[in-house]
Amino acid sequence: MDLGLKDRVYIVTGATRGLGNATARALATDGAKVIVTGRDAKSA
Repeated sequence: MDLGLKDRVYIVTGATRGLGNATARALATDGAKVIVTGRDAKSA
């Protein structure tokens, strides 16, 4: 499904686990540029 996310930039907070992680991965899979933040740098 093409959601028109290619070349858009998104900031996802809490991206080391759970919904934040799933959201960041889904956006990146659809071609978005994703900036992530979280508590655990090793998991990001």
